[in-house]
Order: sequence, then C-alpha cells, then structure tokens
Amino acid sequence: MKLQLALLLILFQGLFSIGFSQSKTKIDFKDNWYLLNGEKFFIKAIGYEIGARPGQHPYEGKRADDLDLMKFDLETIKQGGYNTIRTWSQFSEAQLKLVQKSGLKLIMGLEVNPEGDYGDPTFINTLKVDLKKVLSYAKNYDCIITYLVINEPQTDHIHHVSGKAFVDLMKTLIDLIHAEHPGIPVTLSANAMISDYMDESIFDVYAYNCYDHNEAQTASMGFKDYIKGLNELNGLDKPFITTEFGYSVSASGGGGLYGSNTLQQQSDGLISNYRDLIDAGAVGMCPFYYADGWWKGGDKNDHALGQPEEWFGFWGYSDLNDKYGSPRPVWFAMRDYMKGLIISPKNISMHTTTTIPLELYNDKDVKKVVIKYRDKVLYSKNIKKEGYFADEFTINPVGLEDMELAFEFYNKKNEVIKHESINILASKTSFDLPKLTIEVTPGTDLNEGKIARVKTNIETKEHFKLLGDLYVSYNTHLGWDTGPRETVSVKAQLDKKMINTESFFEIPDNSWIVNASAGISVQYGKFIFQIHDQKIIFRGDWAKEVGRK
Repeated sequence: MKLQLALLLILFQGLFSIGFSQSKTKIDFKDNWYLLNGEKFFIKAIGYEIGARPGQHPYEGKRADDLDLMKFDLETIKQGGYNTIRTWSQFSEAQLKLVQKSGLKLIMGLEVNPEGDYGDPTFINTLKVDLKKVLSYAKNYDCIITYLVINEPQTDHIHHVSGKAFVDLMKTLIDLIHAEHPGIPVTLSANAMISDYMDESIFDVYAYNCYDHNEAQTASMGFKDYIKGLNELNGLDKPFITTEFGYSVSASGGGGLYGSNTLQQQSDGLISNYRDLIDAGAVGMCPFYYADGWWKGGDKNDHALGQPEEWFGFWGYSDLNDKYGSPRPVWFAMRDYMKGLIISPKNISMHTTTTIPLELYNDKDVKKVVIKYRDKVLYSKNIKKEGYFADEFTINPVGLEDMELAFEFYNKKNEVIKHESINILASKTSFDLPKLTIEVTPGTDLNEGKIARVKTNIETKEHFKLLGDLYVSYNTHLGWDTGPRETVSVKAQLDKKMINTESFFEIPDNSWIVNASAGISVQYGKFIFQIHDQKIIFRGDWAKEVGRK
C-alpha cells in the first residue's frame, strides 16, 4: 500500500509538473481588449532589461542569467503595481521559470536585427533556427502573452531591401511562432513617428513605441490625437498597446522629453502620457523603463550625464558597485496613478447622451469609486474585486456644457488613494464643431513634384475659440529627422467663417514617404481640443506591400 501511494504521489507530481509547464492562461480578444481566461486584462507593463546594470551590456558577449538580481527586480516591479514586463530580447529558460513563478506576465522581444537584409536566405534561415531554439522551451510558459518580433525598423532600410521582403519575413516569423506556440499573439514594436505609414494588419496586435516629441504630427495634431489617429488608421479592430514611452532626466540633451528634464517633469510627463495613451485607445502600457542603461552611451562603466538614452530609468544606480539601485520619484508617482485607471470616459471626449459608460481597471486596494461634478456626487459604488469594472452613470448638461468630472478612489479605510479629473464636452443634442482639412500637392506620388503645397482650410463655429497658431508639418521620414514644420498665425482671420492658408515645403529626393499634417487648438470653456488632418503620400509604389492601402 505504501508503495502504491508513493507511486501515485510520483504520478501526481509528474502530472502537476506537466500541467504547470503547459499553457494554463487562455488568451482571447474581445472589444479590442486582451482577455486572459475570459477576464479583460489591462497590460500594466514596464520595459525591463536584465544585464543592463552599471558595468553590464545586455547585448555584448554571453549574457548571465543574473537570477538573484532578477528575482529582486521582479518582486520590486510587482510591488510597484505592474502586472507585466516587456523585453527587447528573449529570456533563457531559467529566466522564464522565474517570471512564471513571480506571477507577472511577459511581452517578450526577440532579437531580430532591424538592420538585417530581410530578403537574404542566410539571414532568414539563421533567424528561423534561432527562433525555433527559443520556442522549444518558451512554448511551455504561459507567462508569455505576446511576442515582439522586431523593434523600430527604419523606413529607408525597408525601402532598400523592399517592402515585400519585410512583409514576407514578418509573415514567416509570425507563422513559425503560431505553429510552435499556438494561441500567443505576435506583433512588432514599431516607432510611431517613423512607421505611421505601415500597414500592421498582418500582426495580431497593433503596437508602437510612442514618444511625445513636440515635432511632426505631435506638434500639429497633439500627442493623444496623433496616436489615436494611428489606431484609427489601423481600423480599430485589434488590441492596441504602447511598447515604449518615457522621459529622460539626463543633465543635458535635446530638451522636452529627450533629456534635461527634472525628476518632477519626468513624473508629470509619464502620467500625462499614460492618460493620453489610454485616451488614444491603448489597452496596454510599457513605459521606458525600469532601470537606467549605462551601456547606451558606449561606455558601460560610465553613466554619462549628457547622454539622454542613459537616463530614462525609473530606478537609478549610484555607482558601479550599486547592484540594486533606488527608485526615482516617477516610480512612486506611477505606482499611485495605476491604482485606479479610468478607461471610460476618455479625457477630452464628447458626449450627446446623458448616460455615460464607465470602465475602470483597479488594483486590490481600491474599494470604492466616487464621481463628482462641481462638488456634487454623481456616482458612488463599492468595488468588490480588482481588475476590470464596468458600469454607467448619468449627467444632466445644460445646453452645451464643458464638464470637469472629479474621480476619487478609496481604500478599505475610506481614504482617498487616487484622484483624477476627466474633462468632457456634453450636450443632450448633437452639436457642430469647427473643422480642419488639408489639401496636399503632390497628393498621390512624391515623384510628381519637387515642391509640396499644403493648403489648410478651417471652418470656424460660433462659441468655439481658436487658440494660438496653426501648425503645419511635412514629415519626410529621413531617419529620425521628421522634416520641416511651419507656424502660421491666423489672428487676422479669426472673424471669418472659413480660414485658408498655404504652406510650401521642399521634397527631398531621398524621401520615400511623407506625412503632411496640420492642426490647431480649439477652446470651449475649460474644454480644449485639437482639430487636425493628415495625408500620407508615397514615392512610387515601393511600399505597396508594407504601406497602408
């Protein structure tokens, strides 16, 4: 009997072990959300590289697993309120076991050289062999919820190797992953500013690195609307996640988000971006990133003060001997902000019904949510479980009304642990807004001219005030150079029902794709929004396989 019990115990342990290594998390999509085991899952991720501490280089030589330090990092990340990590390269099996044990989910990057020859058989075969090796063990871990097959492929390089070669390679990698690890979505991490032209429909998920540079479409359309526009161009038919965004706190740099920010500016910038990206439709966030990468400036032993790429981290390290680091203010700001995420209503949204859909994503500390308008309670509800929450509340706008809604999140002690304002424009009846459209010449093929004309038409509306200047951008996609932009004053035409302007730009011979855009801010009371338009123009038909139709 003892022998039989022992054999049964061994058999049970074996079955348990097999069950643990096989997928226990079922991934589905519904309403453009990730569903994990039937529950809507908002990806609260953070970008994470192991082997990027002082004196280390994550892509140089053979990387150590660093399991003790990784265990510390993962526990810290969980305590910070995150439920997922995003990487730029694949983990070893030992590292995957650690992620699985931690309970965190993983968006795993794969090392595909974005500068490789996408059509070269040797390059393709090497990728396939390497990928099969990774998938041979990765397929046993259900912590993986998405694969990223390439990071920020450049426009000029895709043009050089051909759009067809790029698409064929992506399809090859997607098919291989689907065959070896069924049920796991595959996407890329495209850079929004340089990949706006790219048709991402071949991927399971839409994903972009989204940086709030005050240039190109961000300057003309605003950060939220520029990213929302990408989501709309993709068709709004799949989940959309942001795979990078952040602010550097280097001592000097290009200004704005790219260096020379104070610690407070980093905290404020990340929260502002988080809000904007939710409003753009994102259901997954991967801010950049957990810890500074000293290696990015070329010397892994020197934390260069003026190198912006080395100072995006939420955690910093005091010297070469500091292996654990310490949090910056942005760590605590993001931890508190993520306690209760307002998915609906969106900030700067417009409503013509009195019933407003309410969607929240709460952590375990949230036990009650209250919504107020002008200090009066519109809605109050006890929260029974963490995660996704849906309901509705009622408003009663007087005419066309700008409404600032105050959201308060309470813990079990009835203490406010987070508050946030959402601004909406509401009316019980439909209303007309100012409109902006552009006409671009050449508008179908860049080969048709050397000088581009962007004609902007603004249809004004009573009670809506145009703010500031009109911004017109001609994004030429030359590497990271976003091309010229023009600031146009419209003050002299504010009394007109239709405002018309013209801007002219030189078309570089080596520009293969242009995004022309224009936009201006509009105000109604406290409610400020952008009106804008954009047009994407290709040179010839080089992008017929990879570009938007």
